[in-house]
Amino acid sequence: MTDKYRKKKKVPLIGMLALKNQLVTKAELEVALTQCQGSKNIEAALKNYFLSKELISEKNIKRLTLAAKAVSIRQKEYTFGAVAMAKGFINKSVLDLALEEQQADLKTRQKPRLIGDMMVEAGLLTIKQRDYILKLQNRYRKAASQALAGDQASEKSFGKTELPETEALADPAVSNQDEADNENSTPKEGTAPQEAEEPTLLEPEMLTGGVQLQVSSDFMSAFLSKSPEFDEDVLAFDLRDELFDRGIISGVVADDLIDGFIRSSGFKTQAFRVAKGIRAIQGQDAKVEFFFNIDYLKAGGMGEDGTIDFKERGHIPLVEKGTVLAEKTPKVEARWGQNIYGDEVETVKGEDKALKFGKGAVLSEDGLKILAGLRGYPKYSLAGVIFVHDEYITSGDVDFETGHIEFDGNVNVKGCIKSGFKVRGNDIATVELDGGSVEADGDLKVVGGINEGHVYARGNVYAKFIHNSTIVCMGDVFVQKEIVDSAIESSGACSIVNGKLISSKVSAKMGFSAKNIGTEMASASYIKVGHDAFTQKELKINKVNVAKIKEKILGLEERKSQITQENAELQKEITKLAHIQDRTQLEQREMEEKLKDPAHSDEVDQIKPRLAELGVKVEEAEKNLDLCFEKSEAFDKLIEQVTRNILKLKKSRDILVEEKNNLVKWSKGNPGKSVVAVDGVIMAGTVISGKHSEYTVDKMIRHAKISEVLFKSDDSGEERTTYQMNVGSF
Repeated sequence: MTDKYRKKKKVPLIGMLALKNQLVTKAELEVALTQCQGSKNIEAALKNYFLSKELISEKNIKRLTLAAKAVSIRQKEYTFGAVAMAKGFINKSVLDLALEEQQADLKTRQKPRLIGDMMVEAGLLTIKQRDYILKLQNRYRKAASQALAGDQASEKSFGKTELPETEALADPAVSNQDEADNENSTPKEGTAPQEAEEPTLLEPEMLTGGVQLQVSSDFMSAFLSKSPEFDEDVLAFDLRDELFDRGIISGVVADDLIDGFIRSSGFKTQAFRVAKGIRAIQGQDAKVEFFFNIDYLKAGGMGEDGTIDFKERGHIPLVEKGTVLAEKTPKVEARWGQNIYGDEVETVKGEDKALKFGKGAVLSEDGLKILAGLRGYPKYSLAGVIFVHDEYITSGDVDFETGHIEFDGNVNVKGCIKSGFKVRGNDIATVELDGGSVEADGDLKVVGGINEGHVYARGNVYAKFIHNSTIVCMGDVFVQKEIVDSAIESSGACSIVNGKLISSKVSAKMGFSAKNIGTEMASASYIKVGHDAFTQKELKINKVNVAKIKEKILGLEERKSQITQENAELQKEITKLAHIQDRTQLEQREMEEKLKDPAHSDEVDQIKPRLAELGVKVEEAEKNLDLCFEKSEAFDKLIEQVTRNILKLKKSRDILVEEKNNLVKWSKGNPGKSVVAVDGVIMAGTVISGKHSEYTVDKMIRHAKISEVLFKSDDSGEERTTYQMNVGSF
């Protein structure tokens, strides 16, 4: 029965088994399904129908019921394993161990445990992973456990229906010949199982007439061979009936081939494949390989020894036009399969990945590569979009001569960014920043110092010194000499290599290091480590921007609805005018015919004025119709424009949502480091805060590493855990 037919008719498993084993014809099954449609329990109704019409005996109904139950439970268990392997949670050896242990429970008549529970108990699978797979299967653990127990009990009456030792995972490298063989093919006489194709075989079972049955561990093949007690008078019908008793219902060869096996003398040492399933193909996710550095959020941090673990993101390469920046390997589509017991071998669908590109990048003709559209610098944005940025170079300072600079690419200022002037771009480099402001989607590199500047960067900030400035960045702040009277907020680390932190406030998620902190005359500095102030601010800004866009979209959609309604009313008016025009023109033609007809010569005086009146009416109707059509055309253009604006806003909203998701993912994947390391002195009054605790330096400290630790205390016999800032040696 085809997959399409099964979905259309929603055939219960018991009906499929009855059809596969030729207990009913397809026509009889269709009539039965029609009669049972609307029943609350269609499977029970189908059984009663088969019995009442004497299509299937009571004995075979019991066989079908047991077979359906065994098939259902077996399918759920090895499907669980297939999903766990496809998701990368476990490997095949782990699954084999769990299935072997479950089989041992069945053999000893113990209540079998679900393989997911076994893996969790052994620490091979997390509870979250197990529950995730069960949710995908829509399984209820209590019901599944009861069903497994029922399956154990059914073995006695139905035959040896064991749970699989290994799951039936698809071979992704099935050849075209294998695919052809899978479609109800029949094995040639003398064909033995191939090691490369078939998994290991389960323990043999003895059938009637001294015939030995072996099933592959993935339940995709069954083999017959002759034992020393083989009876040549055994019938193909009897062997087929024995296979049915054991639930082998799919891909069984024709009786004439089983007769050939019985008559042949070649199967005492060789195996005859009597049944073969349809091998499934598991889906595989699409993959994207990048050929430039995309770690746009990489930040440094404090090492275990307290030293700065600063790492540059590397030099951004200059690429030529046509350079391949990223290449996509398409996803592999899953293909449905079926084992010899009639179980569907479920597959995990591969997930697709979109290639996102913006200005300066182009998509190849096959849609699988992103190429540089110009000579420039590749950039992977926070929203997962690839750009190629050109570079804007100034010959001198950014001042009244240049004005503000806003460039959708890299900016290289060969002088100073003066007070009151703003530079916006991707990666920005300048000799000095003196009173100006910078907004960079990437890094800011200042050869000299930053004085009275305002900086926002989604990358790192490099400078010789920072005075009286505000720095907000996503990456690291790397300063050679000193930070004075400034406010720093960084999701990375802050490091002053050879100088001091004086009268400043610093928040650095990945830790802080300096030569010295404070002076005797300066006011105290405040240092907060482990806290991600930048991300919190970004998420708030992102939320506000998304809300604004949603509000605009709602307004435009209401406007579009209003225009559409007005256009609909206008169409009614056009229809009305057209109807008037048609009636008027018809009457006009009738009057003209009367005017030509001698029989109406005595009515000429009445016809001519009426014709003139009708002419004016037609002309007026045409004029009104033209105005309505012009207005309708304007409405259509306006609706089209509003629709474009809505789509544009939705695209902007989706980019913001993607940025938020990437930012949250990065923040969770880069937990903060509450560490302050100073090689020289920390002056009294300095306040150092972690995520959960705070410490004020009461006297000068030398060569110290201060870190937040979890501390256990015993107050009045009650053990408590608290966070404290611990002072150690550097």
